[in-house]
Amino acid sequence: MTPEEAWRDLDLDLADYLAKKAITPSCRAGCFACCFGLVTLSRLEGEALLPHLTEAQKERVLKEGPWRLALLAQGKEQKDFPSRFFRSRTPCPFLEGGLCGVYPHRPLACRGLLTAGDPALCAPEALAPEGHFLPAPWRMARRRMEALWEEEARRYGHVLLGEMVGLLYLLLTRLPKERKEVETRLKALGVLGGRWGFEVF
Repeated sequence: MTPEEAWRDLDLDLADYLAKKAITPSCRAGCFACCFGLVTLSRLEGEALLPHLTEAQKERVLKEGPWRLALLAQGKEQKDFPSRFFRSRTPCPFLEGGLCGVYPHRPLACRGLLTAGDPALCAPEALAPEGHFLPAPWRMARRRMEALWEEEARRYGHVLLGEMVGLLYLLLTRLPKERKEVETRLKALGVLGGRWGFEVF
C-alpha cells in the first residue's frame, strides 16, 4: 500500500461509513480550529507529501522545523505538552487563508479527525468535551496508518514516526535512511523517545 492509496481508501471508507450512519460532519472549508494541533505521521507518508509542497510551503517548513524540534526536545516528557502547544494557537504551516494548502494530500491523522458537533468546540480554548470527535473515523484512519507502518518497515527495515513539521524539515534537509543513523540524528536533536518524541521501531 502506498500513502496515496491509503488516503484514497480512507476517504472512500469514511464517505461510506458516514452515509450508512447518516452522519453529516460539521467540518467545513474555513473551519480550521484543529489546524493548531501537533500532527504525527510516518516517514513514508511524509515522503509522499513532500512532492506536493509549493516552494513557499517548503520555505515555511524549513523556517519553522528547527523551532518545533527545539520545542519538542524541551517538552517531550511533559504530560500536557500537546495541549499546551494546541492552546498556543501556532498554526500548521500549510494553513493558508483559513484553508488547508495541502488538502488533497493531507495526512491520515488529519483525515480521521471529524466531528458532527459544534465546530466552535474544536477551538483550542474550548477544551472539547468527551465524544466531541467521532471515534470511528479516527479508528479507521489509525488502521490505515498501521498498514503504512508495515509497508515502511518492509522498505526501510524500521518505522519512523514524528511530529509532522519537524519530520518534513528533517526529510528536506536529507535525513539518513539507515536506522542507526536516523536514531543518532534524532538523539543529537534531543527529540528521540519520551512521552511525545519521535519513535523508531
